[in-house]
Amino acid sequence: MVLNRIYNEDCLEGIGRIPTGSIQTVICDPPYFCGMTHNGRKGTFGDLNVSKPFFAEIFREIARVLTDTGCVYWFCDWRTYPFYFPLFDSIIGVDNLLTWDKIPGRVAKKYWSNSELIVFHAGHDLSPAGEMRNVLRYKIISSTERDHPTQKPVELIARLITDSTAKGDTILDCFMGSGTTAVAAMRTGRRFVGFEIDENYHAIALRRIEQERQQLKLAL
Repeated sequence: MVLNRIYNEDCLEGIGRIPTGSIQTVICDPPYFCGMTHNGRKGTFGDLNVSKPFFAEIFREIARVLTDTGCVYWFCDWRTYPFYFPLFDSIIGVDNLLTWDKIPGRVAKKYWSNSELIVFHAGHDLSPAGEMRNVLRYKIISSTERDHPTQKPVELIARLITDSTAKGDTILDCFMGSGTTAVAAMRTGRRFVGFEIDENYHAIALRRIEQERQQLKLAL
């Protein structure tokens, strides 16, 4: 499989071509429609259970391609956490639960909706540049600047990458979306590989990768 490339295909089909034990870190933010009803509203735990065979296979494949010392970061929220956590733990193993504290956060009808959860597996002790805390505070991307509805800040993903890998290591993202993981990998001197089944978001990701390449050339 060619690295530094995003494949426009189903991740479950593509991940089978990745060699065993070749990935140092996996960062995934699965699409929220996996936990939504057809009309776009958030679904129930029962709705997600329909997807259990799919995610069980994804987790098994992630465990296969990961090195013995590899790390996994799996984004979720309070709705999807009860589904993902036991499945992830039984196949990959959970070592911590991180929280992305969104700045400034979004107003909700009941409480501020200002955080997301990250289920974390550590195959080795991390060597971060800064202090190790399981609450990560990074600004959200404004709606006018986002290419994807759940787009994460490059700085947040870059932090996860630099905490868990060395330059030249390979990062896998099974749900690339608009390509933030790829951009963060390039910016930190890592290689990447990933999948995005939506043609529109795949095209956006390719555009962002090319823009990042041009920026890196200018910086030389």
